[in-house]
Amino acid sequence: MSPVSSIRHRFAAAVLAALVAFAGVSAQAMDITTATGADGRRIVVARGVIGAGDTDRLRRALAEADPGRDGLRSIALDSPGGAVDEALDMALLMDRERVAVTVGAGAICASACAQIVFFAGVERVVQEGGRLGLHSCSRGGASTRMPICNEMIARQAAARGAPYGTLMAFMQLTGPDQMRWLDAEDADCWGLTLWPPGSNRGIRRGDAPPCILQDVKKRASLSKTATGTTSPDVQGQLVK
Repeated sequence: MSPVSSIRHRFAAAVLAALVAFAGVSAQAMDITTATGADGRRIVVARGVIGAGDTDRLRRALAEADPGRDGLRSIALDSPGGAVDEALDMALLMDRERVAVTVGAGAICASACAQIVFFAGVERVVQEGGRLGLHSCSRGGASTRMPICNEMIARQAAARGAPYGTLMAFMQLTGPDQMRWLDAEDADCWGLTLWPPGSNRGIRRGDAPPCILQDVKKRASLSKTATGTTSPDVQGQLVK
């Protein structure tokens, strides 16, 4: 069993038994189609609220999509989120199929879309004018945070190469009835994107997010100013 599958099975029973949902999203379904991309390849376009049956619809659409030179099929996302259990199934399918995901100009990917589906992309891109939306899980759509759901989602994202601490912090600091929006620059800076090789955008898998390094450098500088010295551990290990 893969690390992602193991994590999911460990937490799924508790999460689903609690009727976890992301706040403000009703049970519907996505419009999943194929379209011709800028390079002439058939890509998948997934719009709307994530709901029952979307995994099967995505599977059929991916079968019609064309792989790129890297062997990845492309999915364009535009969704406010939706059902957590269906998003988890979609992500596992995407793991198997190996896909690249894009949030294009004018599109959003929020809640279960951003925190589960988006991270299943081997490559994941937020283009200029696109946005990711992050917030905490809730119990049955209420305003009460659901820590076990947040933990499951952060661990799944980390297993797919995303920064666990960054995602967990955004979920803990943003209530279920709120949304923290990140534009393309923010998503790159916080290490949530993985751009194709040669694009000179984002970070490489396993690198520390620039926004984290900037904060570490700032704290080290303030510490040096206040004490007249610099912590050897911070200076030697984190600050270049």
